[in-house]
Amino acid sequence: MKRTLFALLALAFCLTACTPAASQSTGEAPVTATAEAATTEQPAETSTFPVGSLVSCGDDTQTPGKMYHFYQESEDTPQSIIELDCDTGQESCLYTFMSEKMPDGPLLIQPGVIRRPVGKTLYTIPLDGGEVQTMPLEGRFEPVACDAYGAYEFWGGDWNVQRTFRRLDFTTGQITELKTPDQVQWYWVVGQDRIILWRLVTEAPLPNVYTQNEQYYAAIQSATTEYDWYDPATGELEKIYAEPYYGVEQADGSQNQRYFLGMAGDRLYFQNTHLLRGSPGVEVLDRQLESCAVDGTDWQLECALPAGDAGPFTLWEGPTLRWLIDGTTSPMKIYDVTDRTWHTPGQADWSSSFPEALPGNGKVYLARAKENGNLTHGLADMDDYLAGSTDWTPVKTWPEETA
Repeated sequence: MKRTLFALLALAFCLTACTPAASQSTGEAPVTATAEAATTEQPAETSTFPVGSLVSCGDDTQTPGKMYHFYQESEDTPQSIIELDCDTGQESCLYTFMSEKMPDGPLLIQPGVIRRPVGKTLYTIPLDGGEVQTMPLEGRFEPVACDAYGAYEFWGGDWNVQRTFRRLDFTTGQITELKTPDQVQWYWVVGQDRIILWRLVTEAPLPNVYTQNEQYYAAIQSATTEYDWYDPATGELEKIYAEPYYGVEQADGSQNQRYFLGMAGDRLYFQNTHLLRGSPGVEVLDRQLESCAVDGTDWQLECALPAGDAGPFTLWEGPTLRWLIDGTTSPMKIYDVTDRTWHTPGQADWSSSFPEALPGNGKVYLARAKENGNLTHGLADMDDYLAGSTDWTPVKTWPEETA
């Protein structure tokens, strides 16, 4: 669900006529740019490290059929990593940290192992119950993505700071700042050995948005937003798609504006929003789901999306986009990109029911709310759920089931 919230925040920024460069979460554009960085691609350099299949940190569905989360009874008790077997619905304790004061932080999940940087220490926890290893780090590191070889940190959350990546090497513990282009807005890791960047391209340095507000908005009128494949080992960019900052102008004065949703198979999926900017705000006329090849060619219309103020939620299966969820209707509707079909799922006589994760074993992880607001979680067969079935298996939570 984190991807969904980031996407909605970014799209909300895209639809405003008076907002500085569109962003996700803390993803704002820096205030300076050079013409050289804005108009030329970064030259390739010799790779100094291998890059594997990159996935998001904190996404607990990277191991098919398993999900992971933290459990801590109170701030004064040790923190545990809990494993959910999505075939049986049973939770168990994978590992308990000895320290009672553990800061929050994402899990770095790779086949056979979970890693977690805590302070200046990297924990490596085998999923088969083997010996846990620790490694000292050069400094603090807050990862957002990882592969089998290292983790990546995306930092620079202020308009005055150039956004860039740092890499943590799992073998040496070394932290290295990577080469990134100027004015990166946000990024997506989609299970490939490259990252998709969303960045702002300008022909000249932008004025300071704080001290030269009017000049900034005048300059941003001619800016371009661009999607690129980014090789973290070399800094090389490969352009996917670009459009004017405020969208592609239509004959009637409206605009079409695309926003990236995810990758599935060998296709990239975008939401194309047809909107009209006016006073006092923005009117969404319609939305469509479109896809293209990984190089930005072969654009295809997939389906119409709900219009109105709220676009669909996205739900990924590991690093792959799988569902678009329309919560504006009752009951909700789900578009599955694998069969290109809208479905009406089962609700099971609760006041509300919502899919939270797709564990990758043909199941869907559901949250259901009673009228009193209490939540319970369970697992259902994905195909049956999409067909309207209300059958599910309640999760046997830890430590309640072992007490």
